[in-house]
Order: sequence, then structure tokens, then C-alpha cells
Amino acid sequence: MPANPPNIVVIISDDQGYDDYGFMGHEQIKTPRIDKLASESLWFKRGYVTTALCCPSLTTMVTGLYPHQHGYTGNDPVYKSPTARVPWVDHFSQLPQLPAMLQERGYLSLHTGKYWQGDPAISGFTDTMGETHRHGSAASLGIGRDGMQPIYDFIAKAQTESKPFLVWYAPFMPHTPHTPPERLLNKYAGSGHHASYFAMCEWLDETCGQLLDHLDEQGLTDNTIIVYICDNGWPIQSKASPSEQGIRTPILIKWPGQIRPHMDDINLASNLDLAPTILAACGLEPAPEMPGINLLDNAAVYNRTTLFAENYMHDMVDLDSPVASLRARSCINKKWKLTIWQDQQPDFPMPAWQWSAPKDTVELFNLKDDPKEKKNLAKENPEIVATMLKQLNHWWNPNSRSENP
Repeated sequence: MPANPPNIVVIISDDQGYDDYGFMGHEQIKTPRIDKLASESLWFKRGYVTTALCCPSLTTMVTGLYPHQHGYTGNDPVYKSPTARVPWVDHFSQLPQLPAMLQERGYLSLHTGKYWQGDPAISGFTDTMGETHRHGSAASLGIGRDGMQPIYDFIAKAQTESKPFLVWYAPFMPHTPHTPPERLLNKYAGSGHHASYFAMCEWLDETCGQLLDHLDEQGLTDNTIIVYICDNGWPIQSKASPSEQGIRTPILIKWPGQIRPHMDDINLASNLDLAPTILAACGLEPAPEMPGINLLDNAAVYNRTTLFAENYMHDMVDLDSPVASLRARSCINKKWKLTIWQDQQPDFPMPAWQWSAPKDTVELFNLKDDPKEKKNLAKENPEIVATMLKQLNHWWNPNSRSENP
């Protein structure tokens, strides 16, 4: 373990399009604090999440596992009852957990915001804002919107005890309800029905700035790793869809004096990589079943040629059979993206906003030339489809959660 172990701050945006930031090129949304963070970070422009839903995406971040490994393929059990979630929580509690692994090395850790397993202590968080029930309590989901004091208090505690710390800042922002301050809503008055969402993105940015300023004021910035990511895209732009707007996100890592700030628009990064990267920075080994890489290992990043993603219904059907709610699988490389939709889609109700399967069950997009996925090139490129499908099928092994797929 490093002689002076770094503090860790993980910032997780909630339901935000991958290009809805100033530094990602949005012409209206203002995000000056995250823009500055990007300029000071190793910035992966082509970051992804394993699936475009909150619960499975966040669970991947804390466990370092694919959804078919950790079992959370959706947000809620499809069969509703007071105890329906218990089997998932019981299984989840047996998995590797980033906060618990850090706790073994003396870290204090604070959970704020969203959490779907009932009590963040299950993951090894030493400090929480109380049980969260389905996806968050009124207290935990108020972080950011109601101020940042719980985080400041926790940081003071860690300093008093001379302990390294992990802050998990997963605010309910810019997620609905879109209730930005009037001053920000007025700023975007000319943006039509997008105004409240745009204002929420800037409000999130302000809270990030408050957190970063507090680290500066406490003299902690130089020995703190900042990680920024989003859990999935904005619903109007394909939340729950395997499209780029559903699963792509910028991933930022700042570590003063240890990481050279630069933008990487070629190599692929994933929310799978958060746990292995943070553990490595703290002198710890990842759990054997974690398939992600250390994003600070240049060779590992360069040698990765392919990422995979899974797409499911909003609701989970069967803990022991991820395929029961599977809608599509994707294979992504540095140029191409292949998505294979299930011929037979799960026959359960879906939210009105969840995308229906397209008429083409095989989709191939040239992301280099067509990042918005407008033209399906599968029929014109059967050899590329065959090669990527072979990779996808080799990876997909939902009946072996304990093995590295």
C-alpha cells in the first residue's frame, strides 16, 4: 500500500447524455467546473457502461462485474412483492465490493445518493446517509440538491481520524424530477422543453464545483483521485437503449502529479474499470472475477480492442437466468459497433420510454464515421458482422458468473 494512500472521490452523474457537457461539445449546456476537471484529467472520450439502466450500471461500478455476473439485470424485480428483491440483495452481498476492499486497508468511505440494495453498509461503506430502500431515501437523494454538508462532515471526520477516504457522490442529478433553481431555468428559457434538463446539468456541475472547491480549501486536492462518470444516458435520448446515447459516457480521472492530463478519443474505457483502477491506485489487487482493466496502465488500455455491453428490460425476471430478460448484446471496437437483438424479445411490460427492438435484429455501425448510428451497415459488411459476432458469442457466458468472461 502507498505510504501516503490517496483519497478517492467518485462522482456519478445520473441520466445524462454523453455529449451534454461543454467539454464534449454541447452548444448550450454550460458545465464549466466539469470542463475544468476534464482539462486536468485523463479523459476517455469513448467511455461506456455495461448496460443503460441505473441499478445494474451502478452495481457494476461498485463490484467491477458485468450485470450477468452480479445478477442485477434491471432496476426492479418484475414480480412485485415486499420480499421480491431479497434474492438479488442476498447474492449481491456475497460479491466483491470496492468499499469493503478499501476498508480492509484502513479507508473510511461515505455513500451518498443512489443505492439499490437497501443499505450501503452491505457494500462496506463505513458511513452512509441511512438505508436507501429501492433506489434512495429522501435524505440520500437530497445530496447535491439540498447541499453538500454530509460530505463535508465526513471529510472532516476522516481528517480528524487521519484516515484515507472514499467519497461516493451519486446524486439524483440531472435525473427527474427536473427542479433546477429558477436562476438556472431562466438561463435556458429559450431551449423549449429541454430547458429544465439543461438547467439540471448545470446545477449538477455547480455541485461538483462545490465538492472540488472544498477539497482545495482543506488542502486535500494533491493527494486525491477524482473519478467522473455517468450511469447511463438521458431517457429522451435512449436511456435503456444499447445506442451510444444510452451507454456511452465520458470517463475522467484526475490525480495531480501522477496522471498526465490528456484526452483519449481512441481507446475504450468502461464502468467495469472503475474498481480495478481505484484498487490499483491504492496498492490493492482486484478480485479474480473482475474482468475490467486498470485505466492507469497504458499498455492495458492500448491492448484492449473490444468492449461488450448487455441490454435488458427495465425489470428483472430471474436472478439465475439473465437471458430471461435479455433484449440485446453489443460488441464495440475502436471503429465498429455490433448489436444483436434477441429474435424473441422478453414478453413482459416495459416502461413507455424504453426503446422497442428495431426491425433489424443485427445492427452494425461505423462509429468513426457515424457516431449517431444513423446507417446500419450490417448487410454490406457480412465478414465484419461474422467476426464480431464470434467475439460476442465467445464472451457471452451468463451461466458462469464466477468466471471472468
